[in-house]
Amino acid sequence: MERSIYKVTIGIPVYNVENYIKATLTSALEQDLDGIELLVVDDCGSDHSIDIVAELQVTNPNGKNIHIIHHTENQGAAGGRNTIIKNAQGKYIFFLDSDDLIDKTAISTLYNAAEKNNAEVTYGSIMACDQNNNKEPFSALPSKVLEGEDALTNYIYSDIRNNITASSCNILFLTDFLRKNNLFFPKFKVGEDLLFNDELHPLVRKAVLLPNITYYYMKRPNSLMRYQVRDTISVEEIRGSLIFAERKKTLCQKAYNKPYYGGKCAKIMKGIFYNACGIIGHRHQLTGNISDKEIRDCMRHPANLWKILHFKQFRGTNIVFWLLGVLPPKLSVVVMEYIGKKKGYIRTHKK
Repeated sequence: MERSIYKVTIGIPVYNVENYIKATLTSALEQDLDGIELLVVDDCGSDHSIDIVAELQVTNPNGKNIHIIHHTENQGAAGGRNTIIKNAQGKYIFFLDSDDLIDKTAISTLYNAAEKNNAEVTYGSIMACDQNNNKEPFSALPSKVLEGEDALTNYIYSDIRNNITASSCNILFLTDFLRKNNLFFPKFKVGEDLLFNDELHPLVRKAVLLPNITYYYMKRPNSLMRYQVRDTISVEEIRGSLIFAERKKTLCQKAYNKPYYGGKCAKIMKGIFYNACGIIGHRHQLTGNISDKEIRDCMRHPANLWKILHFKQFRGTNIVFWLLGVLPPKLSVVVMEYIGKKKGYIRTHKK
């Protein structure tokens, strides 16, 4: 293991967030743990975000711990995080999105738990906040230590609810663990976190979960999954989400012979169903046409019916998803819309 200069590197890719970056960076600078590096990656934005970071380097009492790496071209969030993994000087890495906030005790809480348990990954709980400062739990975890092969994956897929967020933020990663296993983010515009975590989870032999709220996810307009706040939605964006749905289903095959395969299929298909409901509920906002067949086809299950009938986990749930993928397109969409409204995923559009 390489000798680390800092206890923790907080890594923040920055691109056109001048309205938020000062608050985000200040929350990181105010941590109650000594020995923190703040590694900011300038991803070639067109606003004054990096000027604000540079100003904090000078004016904040802890500004000397801010280090800036400048990309020569835009590489997206995935590229920024990869730069952080390669250059971090901390024993641990913590990714922070440039428009979110962390609690003052976040890093000390995660660091102390990781050190006590010799953990490769340590998760805190997350609170979601909107622009009116309304708060609701986003990822509420129990206090738990997961040790051994597949202990983390078995836990994740034992429940198809969001027991562990798909984001790579609010996780304390052992830096040497990421580098030793060559764990880097694939450079996709959508879903790089999910693909990264799909590689990460089976490799983890020691994980810690904490109920402590360490991260505040700030809901912003115009995110990919918040269709309801848009006046118009690009049909190309929707087709991109459908392509990514196929990629997620391909991920299932890596777990084909694992006991959690049924849970993984159900969890991934639930996410795809949620996205399909978003498309159905907001078709009036699309800049082009998405056919019933395209929506139905995204629900095609990664496993065949024979395999599903032998699942030990979520057999009934998987059968429902399988049926939605084989029904005639129009009927499938009608059924999805009915279920989506019952579940609250689709709200009646008011003109």
